[in-house]
Amino acid sequence: MDYKSLNQDMLESDLIISHAGSGSILESFRLNKPLIVVVNEDLMDNYQAELAIELENKGYLAYSSTRFCSMNQILKSQTYENLIPFPEPDATIIANILNEEMGV
Repeated sequence: MDYKSLNQDMLESDLIISHAGSGSILESFRLNKPLIVVVNEDLMDNYQAELAIELENKGYLAYSSTRFCSMNQILKSQTYENLIPFPEPDATIIANILNEEMGV
């Protein structure tokens, strides 16, 4: 599957289920779609689990492990329907830092 068709599928979807890579998470957030991430808990230094747990705690996504019962519980409970939209980036932050550093 190429990126264009994946992007089209994501645009047309009502729910995205993805691995917990930061790029995949951000792409889903940009599309303003409900997101369930599935973390591979066998990875060493599992930043994906840390990221997924933190974003779930903030209400931005639903987190599942690779165990089927976890995903099944999320789908049945429909907790993904009440997620908080991820905030839009503030493009002025970097400009403000540069201005401050340059004394402007």
